[in-house]
Amino acid sequence: MTKRRSSGTRNLIFTVVLIAFVVVGILCATRLYDVSNRKARLLEERRQLEAQKQQLIDKNNAILAQGSRGSDRVYVEGVAREQLDMVYPGEIVFRVTGE
Repeated sequence: MTKRRSSGTRNLIFTVVLIAFVVVGILCATRLYDVSNRKARLLEERRQLEAQKQQLIDKNNAILAQGSRGSDRVYVEGVAREQLDMVYPGEIVFRVTGE
């Protein structure tokens, strides 16, 4: 009878260890899936940011290519007001829509 219990105990231990490995494997697989999804999202965000950076570089180069106009105070103020929606402190801006 001692051999039977020993064999049954071994089977039980083997089953418990096997179940533990399966559970740990499933947990690791789900974690790996989450990490790979996050990596894909971050790579896409990086691609978008690099495209945005290139657009800004191109826009900056276009402004610099305009030469002396870039150093003209009136021109700089016009660009700041029209393209960047900047105003002087205390100014009130009226926007007319529908035109």
